[in-house]
Amino acid sequence: MTSEAVAIIGVLVVSTFTVILNEMLMIVALPRVMADLDVSASTGQWLTTAYMLTMAVVIPATGFLTERYRMRTVFTLAMSFFTAGTLVASVAPNFDMLLVGRIIQAVGTAIVLPLSYTAVSTLVPETRRGSVLALVTVAAAAGPSIGPVVTGAILSHLDWHWLFITLLPIAIGSLVIGNIIIRVPSTPRKVGLDALSMVLSAVGFASLVYGLASFGEGAADAVVSPWASLAGGAAVVAVFFARQVHLQKSNRAQLDLRPFKIRTFSVCVAAMLCFMTAVYGTLTLMPVILQTSYGLSPVQTGLFIMPGGITVAVVSALVGRLYDRVGPRPPIVAGALIIAAGQFHLSTLAPETPIWLLLGTYIFIVVGQALMWSPLFTASLGVLSPHLLPHGSAIVNTLQQLVGAAGIAIAFSVVGVASAGYIQVGEPAAAAMAHGSQWTYLVFSGFGLAALVAALFLPRKVASAGVPIATN
Repeated sequence: MTSEAVAIIGVLVVSTFTVILNEMLMIVALPRVMADLDVSASTGQWLTTAYMLTMAVVIPATGFLTERYRMRTVFTLAMSFFTAGTLVASVAPNFDMLLVGRIIQAVGTAIVLPLSYTAVSTLVPETRRGSVLALVTVAAAAGPSIGPVVTGAILSHLDWHWLFITLLPIAIGSLVIGNIIIRVPSTPRKVGLDALSMVLSAVGFASLVYGLASFGEGAADAVVSPWASLAGGAAVVAVFFARQVHLQKSNRAQLDLRPFKIRTFSVCVAAMLCFMTAVYGTLTLMPVILQTSYGLSPVQTGLFIMPGGITVAVVSALVGRLYDRVGPRPPIVAGALIIAAGQFHLSTLAPETPIWLLLGTYIFIVVGQALMWSPLFTASLGVLSPHLLPHGSAIVNTLQQLVGAAGIAIAFSVVGVASAGYIQVGEPAAAAMAHGSQWTYLVFSGFGLAALVAALFLPRKVASAGVPIATN
């Protein structure tokens, strides 16, 4: 791998870390922001819901952008949006302007994330691809682990505007440096933008994410019925898929679906859907349980979560080398087993369980996450031709948004129903929440087993589709 490729991937890793850290900062800071701006919980949740909706709308179009324009152009566009949104949020005097800033940020984030995986698959030789993609995974894991601690430290001394002010120089630096050093030999195709596909994609995926997010936040507060949003979104997405199948015959699809014809890609996606649903739901529910049932403060919660991020970073670096040696199947199967077992163990823990045992189980689960994450991405994208690579990356990242929302919806729906039953028989709210979470973890254990079944269909070795390696 050349020094130029190392520098390019380095910039993309820093950018990936920055945009993911930004997501975590707002999730943790939301109660303070709602109090300072005097908005209700249902209104304040739009700072996260609108972010997810925007990403669900933009990510399907990233395949078109990457195919139509050079990597430097796409990166500059992405980080320009993210930097502009961060600037708007850093000076926002009210909720409406903060929401606008978050939406602009989300546009940039949606473009950066698929670009990172596409760049690794394009620039890195197959023999080292697993190790290098693990670095992107480390960046993705570091944001959630560091985010709560950074947020707690900043909000202990400053107001929430400083969350964005702190990110601004990093975003500007990444934009400037990336615009200088990203030089990837490519031949952009002059593909047209299908307006109908854009509309169908925007309406369909946004409706699905909104419906799932409404379940997670509480259906009673939703503007539109979650079931209506899901049904309408599914119907529109079906029309969008039919449109793409028609357009891809002439290589004009906004989101080419032909990667699904490749067995390894389809199996990897199935395993991703199962394990990410469980992991995202657990990572979102865990801080709530720690604060409501175990009495931890936000800073203590951040310190609890941080070892998990460090564990993911260390294991991901090791599993990248393991992937290059033995292929995807062994680490993915092991990871699915660990996630299923860890989730089942969480379902047996009571409110009086020592906090160290809860922490140990949490770290055990994130080891499984690290064993699955980068091998699944590497195997799924590694079998795609150069033409299909950006579309495969867009598919994976779009589904990631959907399963993230689904995991959150499942987590809070199950814990809400279960804890209500415990409250009816006289349990205190904190204990009822802890007992309710046991049922959620049991459900997620089932998702881990489903991921294991999918992983068993993976080949021991994945043959490359011959993605060209850039040499300058």
